[in-house]
Amino acid sequence: MEAHAKKSRAAWSSVLWSMVLTVLKFVVGIVTGSLGILSEALHSMLDLLAALGTLFAVKVAARPADEDHPYGHGKVENLMALAETLLLLGTAIWVIREAVHRLMSDDPNALRVDISLWAFLVIIISLVVDINRSAMLRRTARETNSAALAADAAHFSSDIWSSAAVLVGITGAALSEQVTPDSPLHWLLTRADVFSSLVVSVIILHICKVLGTQAINNLMDRTDEALYTQITSLMAEQMPAYPLRHLRARSVGNTTYIEMVVGMPRELHIDTAHEIADAIEALVERSLPGAETLVHMQPEDTEPDSPEQLIRQIALTHRMGVHSLRLLEADQGLLVFSDLELPPEATLESWAVPVQAFRAEVARRLKAVAVFVHIEPNMRALPHFEQPIPADWEQLVRQTMEKLNAPAPSAVHLYTRDSQRVCFVCIPGNPALSVAQSHELLTRLTEELTAALPRIARIFVVYD
Repeated sequence: MEAHAKKSRAAWSSVLWSMVLTVLKFVVGIVTGSLGILSEALHSMLDLLAALGTLFAVKVAARPADEDHPYGHGKVENLMALAETLLLLGTAIWVIREAVHRLMSDDPNALRVDISLWAFLVIIISLVVDINRSAMLRRTARETNSAALAADAAHFSSDIWSSAAVLVGITGAALSEQVTPDSPLHWLLTRADVFSSLVVSVIILHICKVLGTQAINNLMDRTDEALYTQITSLMAEQMPAYPLRHLRARSVGNTTYIEMVVGMPRELHIDTAHEIADAIEALVERSLPGAETLVHMQPEDTEPDSPEQLIRQIALTHRMGVHSLRLLEADQGLLVFSDLELPPEATLESWAVPVQAFRAEVARRLKAVAVFVHIEPNMRALPHFEQPIPADWEQLVRQTMEKLNAPAPSAVHLYTRDSQRVCFVCIPGNPALSVAQSHELLTRLTEELTAALPRIARIFVVYD
């Protein structure tokens, strides 16, 4: 809502200033007979139409998505930019025809320009207005990601150069009266106004090319190479375990819609795959604020990049957790050792076959001479505690952390489910510590805090 208000204010400001400049330039252009100023007046009139169109586009683009327009109404900004391009093209053609007619005319008055102080004043005012207006529009377009305002900003930035060209033209016309007639310099100065109008036309044609190409590309959903590279690099750096197989993106107004196909191990549970897709969507949206991302997970028979990943994948297939992996190249061959996490209430007999199957598959896939496992209870489930929770539990935790000379907790979270409880004590991270030092610190604090407090919950000290 705030972004729409900013765009509306910028569009209204552009409309008002375009009206003022159009009237001033037409009056002065007609009085002086300057083709350069008249071409600028027509340019400003089209600026006014474009500004009105931008205002209309901004209002329509702000409408929410509906059944007929599931991607919203943002494309109207691109349509308006294309319409603005066609108007500018018509202006350039008229100015070029008029300039050629005056240069080829036998009428001695065809090149006559009545220069006055008002001619210089209106062009200087136009320069000041366009400098401030283009800066304001560019800033607002960047803040709101508006295609229509960005087109207006580029348009009015070029107006600065065209006004400068006209200023040179009328200055040349004024100086021609001080130069000896029939001299080469007099010939050039008397035609300076017409030449400046041709410069304005060239600038307008350049604007048409830039704005028209951009509008058509957006309407045709052409691939944005920079956006494609950004997302591809992001996935390669942050989610290397889930390769990007296909990517499509389209911009509708200030919203980017991204569709991606990502590879995943076939053995993943559907709930886990869904969580991974959510994490990828959040990652992309952090990098591209306002983007709407849809991730399709494609099962693949992929070979893990490392022996460690392969062992974890095999354990996942057999519904076991695994940690503390160690691989040793002995004289006899590869040795593998790992901790396997099994349900704490299960019997060894009930899990004997899966454990043996895990060992056999690891040995076969890695060509290991031996695979050793250490069985541990899976402690990922919340443990049960019988003691009641003290009313001042959080205060007790904070006081104990202070006695341990530990960092003051930024938050203390206690989660319960009947008699199952877990407590997370969050402390600020220290970027100067290495990963090993951080792990050692958190492990030590967890152990010391657990020993010092009543046994009412499983405690973890973590970074916030």
